[in-house]
Amino acid sequence: MNLGLWWRTIRDLPPQQITARIEFEIKRRSFPNLPLPLRHYWTFGRISPTPPLHINYLNNLQLNSKQSLSTGSFRENKCHSVTFTFLNQSRTLPLPITWNSSEYSRLWQFNLHYFDWIRDRITTAYQKRKITEESFLEIYSVITDWIDHNPFYSFDGWHPYTTSLRIVNWTYAIHTFPELKTEKILESLWKQINYLYHNKEYFAGGNHLLENLRALIIGGLNFNHPKTEKIVNTSIEELIQQLSYQILPDGGHYERSPMYHLIVMNLVAESTACLYSANLPIPTFILDSLSKMLEFAQGIRLHNGNYPLWNDAAYNITYSLDETINWTKQLLNSPSQNLQSYLLSSCNLLHLHLLNKNPDSHSSDCKNLKPDPNLIPENQKHTDDKKNSISYHAPHTGYSILRNSHGLELGFDYGLPCPPELPPHAHADCLTIDLYYQGQPIIIDTGTSEYKKGLIREYERSTKAHNTVEIADQNQSEVWGSFRVGRKAKPLNVTSGVFEKLQWMSASHNGYYHSPIQSIHHRWIGLEQTNVIILDVIATDQTQIAQSNRYGTARFHFAPNLDLIPDSSKDIYHYSSKDLSFWVQNFSSVQSNQTKWLNSQNSSSWHSPEFGQPISRGCLEIRIPLDQSYHALLTLVSLNNLPQVNWKHDASFFQLNLNQINLNWTINQSGLAFKALNQ
Repeated sequence: MNLGLWWRTIRDLPPQQITARIEFEIKRRSFPNLPLPLRHYWTFGRISPTPPLHINYLNNLQLNSKQSLSTGSFRENKCHSVTFTFLNQSRTLPLPITWNSSEYSRLWQFNLHYFDWIRDRITTAYQKRKITEESFLEIYSVITDWIDHNPFYSFDGWHPYTTSLRIVNWTYAIHTFPELKTEKILESLWKQINYLYHNKEYFAGGNHLLENLRALIIGGLNFNHPKTEKIVNTSIEELIQQLSYQILPDGGHYERSPMYHLIVMNLVAESTACLYSANLPIPTFILDSLSKMLEFAQGIRLHNGNYPLWNDAAYNITYSLDETINWTKQLLNSPSQNLQSYLLSSCNLLHLHLLNKNPDSHSSDCKNLKPDPNLIPENQKHTDDKKNSISYHAPHTGYSILRNSHGLELGFDYGLPCPPELPPHAHADCLTIDLYYQGQPIIIDTGTSEYKKGLIREYERSTKAHNTVEIADQNQSEVWGSFRVGRKAKPLNVTSGVFEKLQWMSASHNGYYHSPIQSIHHRWIGLEQTNVIILDVIATDQTQIAQSNRYGTARFHFAPNLDLIPDSSKDIYHYSSKDLSFWVQNFSSVQSNQTKWLNSQNSSSWHSPEFGQPISRGCLEIRIPLDQSYHALLTLVSLNNLPQVNWKHDASFFQLNLNQINLNWTINQSGLAFKALNQ
């Protein structure tokens, strides 16, 4: 056991979080072995009988169909098997279902307990304007099977996180299909809400705690009882408190994952819509937070409708970026009238019913939810075409997307890897970049294909897997296990500017400034018409660095199906297809750098746009020795034609002449200074 690594991992955790974790682990291990009555008593005390439902809650979800299910028979006729597809892995499970199995990955098993698949069944029923007997029996059979085979406080079914998602999904199900409002199902839902209220994830915090609060609000509003009023009101107050902490001033979620930002944005929006359905006032702070999150989501939207896969992120885990943006706009009453029809048509049907919208009429009526108009930034009111060329900066999150009129998008992640007390979704990726041209990916992040501990998880979180610089084969942040981080890289010296048609940014980090490496990585990026410039400077304390660690490696992971071909000149690579042509050139301040292109057949790199879906791709590696105080590596990506460039350098001065502009950098102990001059 590496005690130093453990200490660097837990030293940032507040005492109350450690205490909550210990309490949770004791309960998780001991309670399942107790008699069921004791489990109930020590969790709830004396729990009241299931209260009546509120009669005016989520009525707009009810399926508008003249068809009536034969309620006298569906309770006897159950389905025999169900096919589930989670994380791109399908399984056909016979009933009774084995809810916890070593054959499932932990995340697949969690998905089984979420019941998110019910949303798909609801959407299908809305599309057909009816639910078939077969589909209804499937929902009813699986819900009752879960109740029968997951006794109270058995895991993973009663993990607070799986419980939270299940409460919300069952709530939507019983209001869409009133035949599900049986005594057995409502009693289980009532017990789950009471359990969650006493077992919120203070040991985890972050998006998990927000999911707990959403479930308590949406689930608690089902029942007409003094205790649920207390549960809902307390949860609203706590949601406000958590949003004030978790949503950064630029609107980004503090875990710094675009995927989790969308998850949090959807859960806040759903909580808001359900409060409105229950005729309860919406706290202004919640609306303000949602508006800020909407601005962030629009800012990081790439031309192709996706988002960068930074930190733990994948597609198709939650609603798409456009779905999330569009229904949140409807909820906040912010779109202009000429976008109404488009927004409604691109919203999820479940969300449209939560909004009380008729998807067939494209009604322009909006809810009376009106935050301060000043909270809706001007750039949200531009057309999509104009926004494509507007650069976006989220300095508190540490994300920027540089854009220009030529269709280039250069993403730059210069943020903290994670909140100090919440490292599970952090990667060692400080100063990584993504590059797109007219929506086509060129240089992109690895993404996340699984959470299971092992070599895949280890690689996807490592510096090797990102488009940044690795020194001495070490990670800039000490990512380890599945969800832990020891020493965390801290971004430094973030600056930006514009010189004529050149947009640029610069930052550094201290992730390597420790024994025996004693180095600092500086990165400068620039967008100049059809050229992308990346300058990496490594500053090394020559009196401290160990002899065996005197090298650094920059990597650029290309999109799948891009195979670069070496040019006749050294360190020049070319790619050309029907729709895309670009060159990559490398320049260094040393003569002994080793540049190596690994194609998709012999590269160990891959791209994972979704969980369980790694795709092989090529990677460019440039390795340089660190045998002097400062070393520079310049990478130039040029579209359509190979420009004439002039590269000069001395010990601490670097100059590039490109398109009649002289780009000059100097490096010293204070950092990297930049100046641009016309010839």
